[in-house]
Amino acid sequence: MRLRRLMWITVAAMLATVMLAACTLPVTLPIAPPVTDTTDTESVPAPAVDVDATAVTLPGDWDGRISILGQELRIIVHFSEDGDALTGTIDIPQQGAVGIPLENIAFDAPAIHFEMLPAPSTAVFEGTVQADGSLAGSFSQSGYEGTFSLARVATEDMPYRVEDVTFANGDVTLAGTLTLPEGDGPFPSVLLVSGSGPQNRDEEIAIVPGYRPFAVIADTLTRQGVAVLRYDDRGVGESTGDFATAALSDFAADAEAGWAYLTQRDEIDAAQVGIFGHSEGGQVAAVVAGRNPDVAFVVLMAGPGERGDKVLNDQIRLLMKAGGATDEEIAKTLELQELGYVRQSTPTPADEVEAGLCKRAKTACPLTAAQKAQLGDIEARIDAIVAQKLAALKTDWFRQFIDYDPAVDLASVDVPVLALYGGLDMQVLGRVERRHGRRYPTQRDSADLPHRQSSFPDANSGMPDEYALLAPEFLPGFLDTISEWLITVVDTRKTEE
Repeated sequence: MRLRRLMWITVAAMLATVMLAACTLPVTLPIAPPVTDTTDTESVPAPAVDVDATAVTLPGDWDGRISILGQELRIIVHFSEDGDALTGTIDIPQQGAVGIPLENIAFDAPAIHFEMLPAPSTAVFEGTVQADGSLAGSFSQSGYEGTFSLARVATEDMPYRVEDVTFANGDVTLAGTLTLPEGDGPFPSVLLVSGSGPQNRDEEIAIVPGYRPFAVIADTLTRQGVAVLRYDDRGVGESTGDFATAALSDFAADAEAGWAYLTQRDEIDAAQVGIFGHSEGGQVAAVVAGRNPDVAFVVLMAGPGERGDKVLNDQIRLLMKAGGATDEEIAKTLELQELGYVRQSTPTPADEVEAGLCKRAKTACPLTAAQKAQLGDIEARIDAIVAQKLAALKTDWFRQFIDYDPAVDLASVDVPVLALYGGLDMQVLGRVERRHGRRYPTQRDSADLPHRQSSFPDANSGMPDEYALLAPEFLPGFLDTISEWLITVVDTRKTEE
């Protein structure tokens, strides 16, 4: 399973948790659901198959549930064919697990068998095709029995063309989906750039099952006559390259290659190609638009408008305050955070940063004699934890992120810009500033939008732990705001031309 890169909020809290981690015993979390009951759960008997089971095919996406020990977990299973072999992965959104490989897949209709290995013990699924074409049967793991059910995710015939495409940035090949309106064109077009972490072309979010924001945005805009290209981040899905070692400059070069690819397509109006960035993708959009005056328009969805270190410090301040921290506690945390910023512009030697943090952690770790005996060599433990935590802060990605100020690039952008923000966003407080003059920027703010989903209805707090509890859909009117603005922009540009 590919680990998601830490989101900004997690990175921001990294140094603040060094002392706590150093003084805490290790904890092991199982992949399987926590055991709260030891009552046996009877497996579902294999029902009679009323349909022609041989007509049921396995490849595709399946959505369903595991029920075990009185608990229920949603699962999303992706089956595919690799020659004569069946392959697959499973997502368990409530546990933040995405893309866990499946093993020993066998489908001899009506029987289905597959296994999930990365767990305290192998999880085994045994089922059959049901009368309605779904799959159901027994699930077992660690000696416990439960049931599972899966229904194929329906696909819809789209009133536009859908094309799998690739484009290159040097030796990296980016794979994506291009949706083209009906007709010959040429069409205005937009490139979608995802937020932080390794994202696929639909910008799926593990903790929010069924939420595919980029797929929905592409569908909406293509139906309005705008071609849309969305792509897997480097090292994700069908794209090559290494995500873990990439930084803002690499992501910007990838996006620039995508933008250039669109301008070269015969179906696309090369003078009407813009860029849409979500969250960290807003930084990428600012870089690309800042150095390419031919970018036709820019849409920023929860894109930061200030330098990265300010973004992180604002996150810490607001989230700690919302959690009940005192001003003194917040100030100490921010002081520690600043100590960990190994900058490109005014670099502090990494060994000095590490030594300073180790010293602070060792003097702020009050333990009893019994705890010290249980932990063993406390100083060595603290040194190891600090080194581990600092590894992310030493990366090119983090160094570029904290030093980059999108306002500098956006100041040179002289095309229409739509900046969208959530009133409850606790992760991006510094917004793109309004500027009088030539249509830059148009800004929208919704009182009940948090950050990561940037468009969820009925948010209550905007805290990140609320994301998984909100409906996987856009705020009413949100997509209309984007499409209406964009259509006005491209129509205006046509008139001017």
